[in-house]
Amino acid sequence: MKTTLFPLMISIILLIVSSCSIEESAIPDNPNVDLVCGTKNPLTDLSWLADKLKIVLTGSPHEEKTNGVVLFEYNGKSVIEIQSYLSSSLNMHQYYCDGTKLDFDSLTTYKEYEKYLSTRKKIKVLYGTEIWKFTK
Repeated sequence: MKTTLFPLMISIILLIVSSCSIEESAIPDNPNVDLVCGTKNPLTDLSWLADKLKIVLTGSPHEEKTNGVVLFEYNGKSVIEIQSYLSSSLNMHQYYCDGTKLDFDSLTTYKEYEKYLSTRKKIKVLYGTEIWKFTK
């Protein structure tokens, strides 16, 4: 009885461990992306992004929990979204790699913002925590 029970227990443990690793690899946040907008360190190398972060990041010890910089793919292009608890509007903080702001902040472009939310693909959290989670 003990000899048949031991292999069964080992099989169950292996099944549980292997299913956990499959779930982790299915997470869309991809830490293996080496280059973001052509650089390994976009937070400092992209001057427009570094300037924006100087406004958002104040030196608080809890900033990584209340702010985030997230890389998305939208319409085949990289989009960097600056997420901050200080922001009262969520549709005004999306930028292409060159710093061009996506225009989602008027009533005429709101439908485009809805499309952005429903079709964007999260690639990687570049800093902090993704605090605006609207992606399917």
